[in-house]
Amino acid sequence: MKNLFSNIKGDAFGGITAGIVALPLALAFGVSSGLGPEAGLYGAIFISFFAALFGGTSTQISGPTAPMTAVSMVVIAGIVAANDGSVEKALPAILTVFMLAGLMQVGLGLLGLGKYIRYIPYPVVSGFMTAIGVIILLTQILPSIGYYPKEDVEFVEQFKPLAEEVILENILKEEAGEGILVLENFKETISQAAKITPEQILNESQTLAAKEASGTVGALKVLPRALQNINWLELALALATIFIIYGFKRITKAVPSTLVALVVVSGIAYGFNLGYRPISEIPGGIPIPHLEMFTGFSLVKLRHTYSQHLL
Repeated sequence: MKNLFSNIKGDAFGGITAGIVALPLALAFGVSSGLGPEAGLYGAIFISFFAALFGGTSTQISGPTAPMTAVSMVVIAGIVAANDGSVEKALPAILTVFMLAGLMQVGLGLLGLGKYIRYIPYPVVSGFMTAIGVIILLTQILPSIGYYPKEDVEFVEQFKPLAEEVILENILKEEAGEGILVLENFKETISQAAKITPEQILNESQTLAAKEASGTVGALKVLPRALQNINWLELALALATIFIIYGFKRITKAVPSTLVALVVVSGIAYGFNLGYRPISEIPGGIPIPHLEMFTGFSLVKLRHTYSQHLL
């Protein structure tokens, strides 16, 4: 306890520096993961807190990393796709998966298995990191050129027939679960199907379009179409950000280049009122815990959904 505050000045400076560096990365990684910028921001805050509380070294600094973001992105995309593209439906399973992953890491640490990491060949680690870099690069091509599948009217239009089928299938599932779907009450099913609105079809079509373009394979599928619909303003902002991140390091490393890029490019875009696409709004106040992880998760339902998705 005596040594806890022995280097308070250095600890405070290190914490502030890590926080400044982590801010733009946390926002970017949160967006990349598919759960939004608030997920990245809160994740960066709490990982630092718990790492400092339970960590085994006094010199560690924890923050968001690209490798875990890429792995998370693949897991989240798979679970969301298995839940008809709805993040709300997928959230209990997503939270449960990451909670279990954390518990497994704690268990591995308690068993002292971390020391065996030295037996992993370096080419394996290098290949792993290279693959992660490729995944991040491919999945960020579409937003960097300003292409968003949900906003491509012609692309979304292709999914309207399938969207109607999905909506009808969901109606049948709901009514089968409620016991309505019997021969005597089949008129109720027809009545519900007749009430499907164009807005519902459009929303479902947009969800299917986003699902089709998700992940590395999806990004490659729609890339030719995206290149025909480049938003030059957003591409210019993306290139300016990349240029500042790598160019500012040649001037000085006293200030994190990622923070400079975030402030400068965002300031220009906001100050000149450019027609850019902002990230989703981050809610204020203390984050509310999602208890759906405990109340809304069903392993049987998840297995059934995944089996249907794979088929």
